[in-house]
Amino acid sequence: MTSGEANPDTSQLPTLDASEPGAAPGNAGRGEGLPDWYRPPGTDPAMGPPVEAAPVVAAPAAADELEAMPARRRAGRGQVITVVAGKPGTGKSTIAANVACVIARDHHVTVAVVDLSLQFGDQALMFDAGSSPSMVDVLANVDALTPEFLLECMHQAHGLRILGAPPSPELADLVEAWHIRAIVDQLRLLFDFIVLDTSSHLSDISLEAIDQADSLLVVTTPYLASVKDTKLLLKTMSDLGVPAPKLTTVLNRMEPAIKMGLDVLEANLKFPIAAELPHVPGLLVSSVTDGVPLALSKPNSEWGQRIATLGKMVVTASSDADARKPKRGFLLGRSK
Repeated sequence: MTSGEANPDTSQLPTLDASEPGAAPGNAGRGEGLPDWYRPPGTDPAMGPPVEAAPVVAAPAAADELEAMPARRRAGRGQVITVVAGKPGTGKSTIAANVACVIARDHHVTVAVVDLSLQFGDQALMFDAGSSPSMVDVLANVDALTPEFLLECMHQAHGLRILGAPPSPELADLVEAWHIRAIVDQLRLLFDFIVLDTSSHLSDISLEAIDQADSLLVVTTPYLASVKDTKLLLKTMSDLGVPAPKLTTVLNRMEPAIKMGLDVLEANLKFPIAAELPHVPGLLVSSVTDGVPLALSKPNSEWGQRIATLGKMVVTASSDADARKPKRGFLLGRSK
């Protein structure tokens, strides 16, 4: 969206009076403005008055949560790390969750994770969190977003805050690129690092995440189809004006049986590979099942040590304040 353009009409989104004590995100005006398929039980006028609900214990006030959060350790606005991949199934979301964990653990900074794989995101699952609250709840007050309200819409686990994807694929259409811009602007005030986990589809949402990034992790695997799509993604990044120093390429699922050497992969990509992660499917499946990222449950494993090294690389790369902002995405029809 170009500057000076009016924000899209959000009158159909649910509203919430965030000033009401004990208010939970999205509960005010139950069912008002929501499509019929997302109307909470007991709010359909044709079904008569709603059934009396059991009393709910109010969540702690957001102001108290802000006070309880560790103080930011770095000066200036928080740094955004965007994790991208040219093909689904590369392990991008797993890497995003684990990199966020090691940055918070090893560098003693505040970190947030935002799931921008809006239709089928898994970040809440990675941390054993529920499907609600989520990105959809943020939209209730997106026109007047505050740090306090944003924190109410985030999960807390392992020293991180997590903003989950919408609980249903249909709700992904409610989220627009300017919403992401507003959310990231607030998160930069609250956290030292914000990790954005994107979809492999180059939508306006993904392009906004790339545009916001201070550094990008490009995840690929040593399989031919993945290498081909990663090469196309890197070419697109170059066309968008993303400077090469912002990019860190990660080779995931490297195993001895793979006959394509690192030099051959780099020659195909025409870009250096900065980090390699071994293929450990059993450990990773167990970590997701337990809701504890592998970098925390098995920190001394080869995978845990390599992801910690990657986290250190990302923190160093994100400290480069001279990296210029990428151009708006003219290739895919975005305005400059």
